[in-house]
Amino acid sequence: MKLTKILAAALCFAAVATSCRQVIDTPTPEGKKISVSAQMYNFTRATDTAFEEGDKVGLHIVTPATTWLDNALYTYTAGKLTSEQTNLWYTEEEVVSDIFAYYPYNAAGNYSAEGYTFTVNADQSTKAGYTASDLMVAATTSAPTEAAVVLPFRHALSKVVITIDNQLDEAISNVWFSGVYGTTTVDMKSGNAVASGSKGTIKAASVNVDGAEAWALILVPQSDVTPQLIVTTESDKQYTFGISSAATFSAGKVSTAEISLTKESIATDFTPTISDWEADNELQFNQTEEGDDNTGNEDGNDDENTFVAEASGLGVVGSFAASAWATDAILYTTPTEDLLVAEGVVMEAYDAFKIRTAGSWEGTVNVGRGAINYIQANKYFTASAENGAGDIVVEAAGTYDIYFNQKSLVVYLMSAGVAPAEATEQTVSGEEPITEEPEVTENMLFLSPNNNWKADGARFAAYFFGTGDAWVSMTDEDADGIYEVHIPVGDFTSVIFCRMNPTSTNNNWDNKWNQTADLVIPTDGTNLYTIAEGAWDKGQGTWSVK
Repeated sequence: MKLTKILAAALCFAAVATSCRQVIDTPTPEGKKISVSAQMYNFTRATDTAFEEGDKVGLHIVTPATTWLDNALYTYTAGKLTSEQTNLWYTEEEVVSDIFAYYPYNAAGNYSAEGYTFTVNADQSTKAGYTASDLMVAATTSAPTEAAVVLPFRHALSKVVITIDNQLDEAISNVWFSGVYGTTTVDMKSGNAVASGSKGTIKAASVNVDGAEAWALILVPQSDVTPQLIVTTESDKQYTFGISSAATFSAGKVSTAEISLTKESIATDFTPTISDWEADNELQFNQTEEGDDNTGNEDGNDDENTFVAEASGLGVVGSFAASAWATDAILYTTPTEDLLVAEGVVMEAYDAFKIRTAGSWEGTVNVGRGAINYIQANKYFTASAENGAGDIVVEAAGTYDIYFNQKSLVVYLMSAGVAPAEATEQTVSGEEPITEEPEVTENMLFLSPNNNWKADGARFAAYFFGTGDAWVSMTDEDADGIYEVHIPVGDFTSVIFCRMNPTSTNNNWDNKWNQTADLVIPTDGTNLYTIAEGAWDKGQGTWSVK
């Protein structure tokens, strides 16, 4: 199918009675009350496309009683859609039928009241593969007539166009969309489409939009999906971009986005802009036929050397902003066996993370830190899958590619774009965070620890939370065995008393030995919490007045 400018297409749509019409020309048989004239069907398209010589269309005529014409083949020839056989109207002139047409033609595309099932090409990297995925449908009603029946075609699927600002020293080789449905069933009368089957990966076409490098593909309509955009370069480096939030791809709409590709920093997500297909810019294909991109391969695609990443079922979850201990950065397969990667994870200093079965703490994988903590950039270490293993904490802010070997449990914390082969092993913990004591009020709480908690020279701290959080050290200034703490300034409603490691004065969860349960700060005048004798973590305790 040939791409034309929008203005010309719009004029063609407005002038359905002019030479812009695309006509099904069927010879009139003799001896029939209702004959088929050369102008019997007239197709026009209000889009950015026009039929090319040899394009094939399927046609259905369905009466209330029967399917009168089922998937008749019409071919665009010399400016008209023509049929090799004579197709006749039925004789009941008062009976109005539904008339449906679709492109591209499918020999198995017989009419079904349940709809027409269509699958886009998984490889749309050539013009042929792309245009064969552009399902178009038309519908109208008519009784038998010698006049031309006009069927306005419309796009039944959705288009995606990604413009890439490539600031790397090498060219982009391929782009894919992963995690999307490829099959749909379209109600040809209403145009409603329902996605079905399993999610997969679609290879995009290299195009130019107004002179800018871009990549385009056709998707079936689908909603509440979170696809990944995967970009590979000539040196087989791979970059993954996530969509910023669950997306909807609607029939007849174009989703456009712009991303930047740099070695130092890579945007980790993108937000598409939605517009009508008819308002979309013209696409110029860089590869129009198989083998036409001068890559040296017969098929024009370097498929034998191209790796397509797939979601592994594992994810990185943590305190970093994009996750908030709820949303996983999905780990994808890499060309190296057992090695997975989540690319472009933005973290602040001392953000924590773990690796788990994506979306669930009840899955088979829950990996935390091993013998070291405060992990440094471009280092690797062996994590732990033991129950209760602590969070993995990063030492410095950055945008990271997190690699995970699911067999050896080795974790690589790599600066974005740096290969794990460049990592060195980290054998000692990095620098732990320094916590500052907050401003406090005159209001106080007290803790009476049991003998377990007093062992090994432990010190004590309180973690306050509500609107925000704060750590405050506890003291025993009068040496009576009861520790006191001033409640910090702020809107704090709860407290956790903690038994801390005495070798560090920093208050954080990594230096905590034991803790109480989450306790609501009393408002009834009680202020002393006594830990039950023999208790360790989250044991029973009681509030009283000191």
